[in-house]
Amino acid sequence: MNTEEPVSNDLAETMKRVGQAIAAKKEKEPPPPPTILQFPLPFDEATRAVSNFIARGSLFAAVKDRQYFKEYVTVGECDEVKIEFIGEQLNQDDHDTLLQLVAMANHKTYGADVRQSVNAVLRGIGRTSHQEQRRQLFEQVSRLVRGTVRLTTANIRYEGHLLDDASTPLDQATLPHSRRHFSYRLNPKFARLYSDSAYTIFDLQERVKLKGRGSELAKWLHLWIIGHATQYPHKVGTIRQLCGSTTKDLHKFRQQLRHALELLKISGVINDWHIERKSDLVNIERTPSASQQKHITKASQKPEK
Repeated sequence: MNTEEPVSNDLAETMKRVGQAIAAKKEKEPPPPPTILQFPLPFDEATRAVSNFIARGSLFAAVKDRQYFKEYVTVGECDEVKIEFIGEQLNQDDHDTLLQLVAMANHKTYGADVRQSVNAVLRGIGRTSHQEQRRQLFEQVSRLVRGTVRLTTANIRYEGHLLDDASTPLDQATLPHSRRHFSYRLNPKFARLYSDSAYTIFDLQERVKLKGRGSELAKWLHLWIIGHATQYPHKVGTIRQLCGSTTKDLHKFRQQLRHALELLKISGVINDWHIERKSDLVNIERTPSASQQKHITKASQKPEK
């Protein structure tokens, strides 16, 4: 008696029923809640949030002239996450644009289309609505879409774009103001860059004051400094490496650093600074924010192991 055929049929029928049961269960299960970009209140037009992962490296370098990276280059490492980049180099002007786009996506779902007035974006960055400024904005948005960021942890590697995509109006010269809008989507895979305690809230007016010669380095230092509750000394050469400067002469970079630190002091970002002659260590004095002071106090109260 041949029993192979019935057994095979029974197995196929059983597998079919199991598959149907799994599918039915999935249909009944509610979808996972969407990830919302949400900064604590108050968060208004005068406030911005910077990712500490980004601010502590050279993803947005302290340079004016951009390079083009044909291969991945390391642009930072934070909390055991290695950050690499390939494409047209991003600088602090590009970072200002990203800061604005992130602020405008507050309380919206990651990956959802965010539609904004072009002029509102430009005002938020402190720029005019002239045609040249609009063109510059669209170029920066395009760079943020094109450039690829790679995050590597001990368990996984992810490659993607800070902006998934963007739609910009073509005829800015003739379109009425009411139709000068564009839309963009933040990459939901980079939500961890703005998770709890992974970002720093700051006053935009501090950054707006940083203008003119040397402002690229001053702006990089600004976000790097405010992201640390305690200001530890760093060597001049270390800062040059971290900020992505292309100045090869350390003596010249030291002069640029002095100028940038003085800009930060004049604008009120830091209280004072000095560079030790023998060790070449940069010492920065800054009053930590209220939240950072709480962090310092809490850390000091932890029992020693």
